[in-house]
Amino acid sequence: MTTYVNASCQCELNAFRVAFDTASLPISNEICHCSTCRHSSGQMALAHVTIKGVPLVRANGLSVHSSRSPNTTTYKTSPDATRYFCTSCSAQLFWVHHVNGGDIWNVAVGVLERTEGVVRRTHHIWVGDTLDGGAADHLQVVAGLRLPRYKEGEGSEVLPVGWRADRLACAAENPTTKEQLKAFCHCGNVSFIITRPSEASFAPSAAYPDLLFPYNVSHMSKIINANDEKWWLRPKSSPHPTKYLAGHWHCVCSRCRLGGGFEIQSWTYVSRANVIEVGSEEPIELVHEADRPKGLRQYSSSPGKYREFCSTCGATAFWWHANRPDLIAVAIGLLDQGKDGVRAEEWLKWHKERLSFIENAKMSSGAVQGLKEGMASESDLELEVASGVISQN
Repeated sequence: MTTYVNASCQCELNAFRVAFDTASLPISNEICHCSTCRHSSGQMALAHVTIKGVPLVRANGLSVHSSRSPNTTTYKTSPDATRYFCTSCSAQLFWVHHVNGGDIWNVAVGVLERTEGVVRRTHHIWVGDTLDGGAADHLQVVAGLRLPRYKEGEGSEVLPVGWRADRLACAAENPTTKEQLKAFCHCGNVSFIITRPSEASFAPSAAYPDLLFPYNVSHMSKIINANDEKWWLRPKSSPHPTKYLAGHWHCVCSRCRLGGGFEIQSWTYVSRANVIEVGSEEPIELVHEADRPKGLRQYSSSPGKYREFCSTCGATAFWWHANRPDLIAVAIGLLDQGKDGVRAEEWLKWHKERLSFIENAKMSSGAVQGLKEGMASESDLELEVASGVISQN
């Protein structure tokens, strides 16, 4: 017997049905943290699941036997692997493994209409590529199952929570790495540098994000940030901040899930004055078409809200709002892990008390709950260290 599940991107230009052997459900699924997945998507991790046969394109309510929609772009990350993403909204859709003269199709878990009873997350792979554990430190348990954290593929060395590569210690000692943090997509067409907070970082004004004050229960008088707090800078209220606020937000809402292809999307808010295009000494330009980076393509996810992505490899790079163009969200998956690890904790202050729009998470409740609990446990550990309850060693 065969079970069919619908899949689509955020803009709905790509709509598919994918097939699974019913007897194999739920399928054990890995969460991949490899550098290729991160830099070709902008996500901190990706998850794909193998399907039966090829995707069926849905059109006018019908399914057609075709593996290719005219609205997808292909990108080869290696000689034996091809990725498909939406040409319009950048959603990561499929990963195809070319092996033994044939193709094995895998669909991005985030674009599936449903995952409960279909996908069972069982382990992390290629955690070693993160150099600091990446998002695997935040997502430790799903539906009661503690996920092994394999350094490379399944069955390789298992890394403990809190692991950090030795070579990051050497990078931290190099003063040339402390004031600039490079970010880049897999193909290299989108490449930029983040600089430390400066006087210009205080210039933008912005309402609070849902990450800090839940929009479904917070009064508008609070959300509008009437006191003009520069909430994206850390330490909070410091005259000399050194970090930017980061978190898993816009991550579990359907818009970002379908736009990115994974249930968890992670961003850091940075003033545009501190995002410098490589090869230029000026802040990156996103509004005026003539001055925009040539490799970027823009998608309007809703009126006045824009997602920017690489037109070649599909990696999400930025999200910004027309009402505040000088404060942009940067996709954390693009950060150069070789400088400070994927979580870039010398640059970013992670908000661990809340996942943005978690109330809208109608899918993958186990993964969302696991992420929430993982962030909370890490926050509790930090408090114990700070209070001296346990040693930092």
